[in-house]
Amino acid sequence: MNKFKITIDENNFDVTVNVTDHNKATVEVNGISYDVVYESKNAPVTPVVRKAAAIPAATLHHAPASTGASNKNSIKAPLPGTISAINVKVGDRVKRGDTLLVMEAMKMENNIMANSDGQVKAIHVTVGQSVSQEEALVDIA
Repeated sequence: MNKFKITIDENNFDVTVNVTDHNKATVEVNGISYDVVYESKNAPVTPVVRKAAAIPAATLHHAPASTGASNKNSIKAPLPGTISAINVKVGDRVKRGDTLLVMEAMKMENNIMANSDGQVKAIHVTVGQSVSQEEALVDIA
C-alpha cells in the first residue's frame, strides 16, 4: 500500500494505492475508493466507474459517497453545478462561514460555506464531479 499527497491545480488530494492483482488496484482519493485497472506499473492508472465492492470498515475514515441520502448535518448543493475545488479534508475543524468547496454553476463560481462550527465527517464529492440541487456535498458534526 502506497500513500501520496498530490496537488493538482492547487487542490490537495490524499491518495492511497493498494495493488490487488497484476493489473488491478484499489485507489482511495480523499476517502473515496475506486477499483482501477492499469496496463503496467509504468502506465497511468485508469479509473473504473464502479466503487470498490468490499472495503473493511476500519479503513474508512468517513461515510461513503452520497447515494442521495443525507442527514441534517449535510451541506447540500444550492443548485446544479460542477465541483471545481475542495478546500477541506475529513477531520478538519471548520467554523461557520468557512469555505468548504467551490462549485461552478451558471458560469459563476459559488463558495459553499459551513453553516455551523464543527468537524468535517464526510466529503461526498470530488473535483470535476457534477452535482444535482440538494445533493449532499459535505457532512459536518
